[in-house]
Amino acid sequence: MTTATRRSLTDVPDILYNVFSHFDVHAVWYNDNRSAALYDSRRSLAMAARTCRAFTDPALKMLWSSLPDDQPLSDLLCTLGIATRERDLDYQSRHDEDKPQRYRLPPTDDVGGYPDFDATDAYERRWKRARGYDVNYSISTPGDPRTHAHWDRFVEYASRVRAVALFIFDGPKWSRLWDELQSAAGGITILPMLYTVTFCEIGPRRALTPGIFALLPPSVGKLRLPLPPSRLDSSVVRKYFPHIRHMDVQPECGVEDLRMLAGFPTLRWLSISLSFGIPSPNLALPALPVLGTLAMEGSWTDLTTLLNSAHLPSLHTLSVAGWEGEDNASKLAMDVKQCFHAISRYKSITNLSIYTTYTPQHQYGCVEDDIPEVHGTFDGDLLDTMRPLLSLRSLRYLATRLPDYLVGTESDLSLMADAWPDLVELHLIIWVYQGWSRAYIPRPERPYGGRLEGIAHFAGKCPRLRVLHLPAMEIAEESLGAVEFPSETHDLQTLVIEKVLFPYGRADLAGQISELVRRVFPRVASAFEQDQIRFGKEEFYFSEDDDPDPGEEEGKEEEQETWGFVRGASGRFDDCTKHMWLRWRVAW
Repeated sequence: MTTATRRSLTDVPDILYNVFSHFDVHAVWYNDNRSAALYDSRRSLAMAARTCRAFTDPALKMLWSSLPDDQPLSDLLCTLGIATRERDLDYQSRHDEDKPQRYRLPPTDDVGGYPDFDATDAYERRWKRARGYDVNYSISTPGDPRTHAHWDRFVEYASRVRAVALFIFDGPKWSRLWDELQSAAGGITILPMLYTVTFCEIGPRRALTPGIFALLPPSVGKLRLPLPPSRLDSSVVRKYFPHIRHMDVQPECGVEDLRMLAGFPTLRWLSISLSFGIPSPNLALPALPVLGTLAMEGSWTDLTTLLNSAHLPSLHTLSVAGWEGEDNASKLAMDVKQCFHAISRYKSITNLSIYTTYTPQHQYGCVEDDIPEVHGTFDGDLLDTMRPLLSLRSLRYLATRLPDYLVGTESDLSLMADAWPDLVELHLIIWVYQGWSRAYIPRPERPYGGRLEGIAHFAGKCPRLRVLHLPAMEIAEESLGAVEFPSETHDLQTLVIEKVLFPYGRADLAGQISELVRRVFPRVASAFEQDQIRFGKEEFYFSEDDDPDPGEEEGKEEEQETWGFVRGASGRFDDCTKHMWLRWRVAW
């Protein structure tokens, strides 16, 4: 007789590594809302490492993989007896309940939107005291610190570090320790496995922080800049980041910033936002020969200027977020089409994401600016706007999110299917543009996706298609008769149609939706069964000043169009946020 041995969680270390990997330890200095969660995650991992021996290695590996700054390394040297710190007279202030958050930089604004410089300076001084920002650290071991009994322990921890945030200007005094350590240890690489670096700053200083570059090995490949690139000396960046591959720049970039960024021949991934101020027809940018992924946002004219000026022979993934900067739909449509013409120059693109959003508002004082209303509509259909993109024959992934004022009539799905035979995913999303003024009334929904039988074009011409997401469509009585059904079964896995417009009084045509989908895309037909379809009227929104007369509203009720909404997953696609431009922002 044999007795089964019960295995505990500690007998399967891979599970522990997986569990601890879900703790968020990646510092994002420009997002104050994450500071509390970051602190809790790091504290939980530290407690787990002390709980039992089986937890120690996986918890420490995650805890030390990404550091909020270089202070934990400095404190580790002191704990091991390799370095010492001055006696901190303000040590008690670190235990005050009123102390600033551990991982949060000083604020810039006060209530009401106006900067309160006195409050900011006071917060900064208190924050520095709580952090020991001005406390001196120094090596305590005479001679080579590698002879110290605990040196191997320090190397073990330092080798776990993959990402770190560093104060680039006027940083803490503890950072000076790294020059001293590197010099005393014969020029060693202090963080040999470091790959991602974030530069942060407290204020607009100019003096580089001594010591931080001693931490950087030549293998660093990712750089995040929450400050304008032109504030850095390009020769310094090239010296310490010779193999930079990924760069994420948070503030808006001007022409000089772009010229600096374009000087990195090894750059493969770039995320930026643009603000040129005065339009520049030609930036004369150096080539980025191996840049494969570009994620950018800005006004349509600035995006067009960059795409027309850049030389990107290896570009295969492009993510574009255009800002709405005008109040006239025709002008915006012209800007969008010019940008699409610029995109069409890059025939190597296989993944394209186009996102439109409101222009960022720069608030002054306590009054928020209204989002401008866009007047009029573009006199054309969706294809008129997107026609330049039809020349991108290699597209495998396409996601567009366009405002409704750019779409006048139905789209031509047949031409799209002809142009992109290798498509794997297609997302055509139309959103209703709404200004923030109370009197603004959005336009009613229309069948921007065209006739429902248009989905059959993709079944016959796009054999690799797995996800098809279309905007509102319409169905006619003759729909089934107008479809040339495919001879072979298509393997489409996800079909999303937001809603379908029925002819007035013809809700009985719901069965045609089920039959049409079943014969075109049989794998997704179950989500479009007739009993899954509910009906509703088009909704209109009025301000309080424009409420219609109740009697008048009752008289018009019968004239309102009837829409069919598909219940469940077939009426929405929860993962669509991944397929917008943010999809291409790397998780740091």
